[in-house]
Amino acid sequence: MRRLAVGFIGCGGIAEAHARSLSNIKSVEFKAFSDVVRSRAECFASIYGGEVYEDWRTMLEKAKLDVVFICLPPFAHSDEVMIAAENGVSIYIEKPIALDVKLAREMARAVEKYGVKSQVGYQLRFGAGVEKAKSLIESNSLGFIGLASGKYWCRFIRKDWWIDKSKSGGQIVEQSTHLYDIIVWLCGDVKRVYAEMDRLLYKDVEDMTIEDVSGVVLRFSSGAIGVVTATIGASPYTWGLKWSIVGWDVMLESEDPNRLKIHWSTKTPFKVEEFAEPFRDTMSLAELDLIDAVLEDRATRTPISEGVRTLEVTLAAVKSAEEGRPITLPL
Repeated sequence: MRRLAVGFIGCGGIAEAHARSLSNIKSVEFKAFSDVVRSRAECFASIYGGEVYEDWRTMLEKAKLDVVFICLPPFAHSDEVMIAAENGVSIYIEKPIALDVKLAREMARAVEKYGVKSQVGYQLRFGAGVEKAKSLIESNSLGFIGLASGKYWCRFIRKDWWIDKSKSGGQIVEQSTHLYDIIVWLCGDVKRVYAEMDRLLYKDVEDMTIEDVSGVVLRFSSGAIGVVTATIGASPYTWGLKWSIVGWDVMLESEDPNRLKIHWSTKTPFKVEEFAEPFRDTMSLAELDLIDAVLEDRATRTPISEGVRTLEVTLAAVKSAEEGRPITLPL
């Protein structure tokens, strides 16, 4: 079996989660780790093996990688995707892929130009319930979709770059983007966005510039309407994302990416089906999808072009709230 040489740009917490998961994939060989803090890269290499670099550009030039995992905070993204693609290295990049759509589109163009594989860390697309919903929609089981709703409510705050809007983009762009990605993947392109957001709950946190509550209305190209709310000030016991889709023939509800409730609206007698595969590791499946795509020369489920699409919707929501008007896509 061919083993792919894998490297990392950034050796923080999310990189640790990926490395631990990848260590269970036999077709992966850890080749190199890079971080501006050399000791972090050295720590990873001591556990998984591989070379240590402080400069990721030097790593991409010398390490002869097949795949690179880009695990940087949003504000730190620059030209790493473009340089990796130019060197023939396939890419796994965490979300959001950028904080502006221009850079995101440059990433997508580079991946297409050099023909490398890419995967964005929207691993919830691999949830069993989300997959089931996608198959039902693609088979036209729902009939016409009229409404989609979602909520990402949690009690969460990090007093670092995360609360600085210029570095994270805010909750919608950095965190609840997972929910937006699911809804856009299932319901299709968005043509117009209107949003309200504010900081109402964490008023005592110094240097905090992100929103802690938001409400967003989406108009899909299909004509359907979407409504998404998010907050980082909810009860600690409500963490998670929930979504529903109303079709004429079927309504879908999910409170867990691996579970789906299917309401068959036009069948007699009325029937509700519970679909679940609760122990599916979605992050591992997203990683494996990229590894297999490289080995089998096929497409991934969530290439960078999809990361651009989701980012554009969330950036449009931020722009709408800032300017107090609906925003038409594309940006």
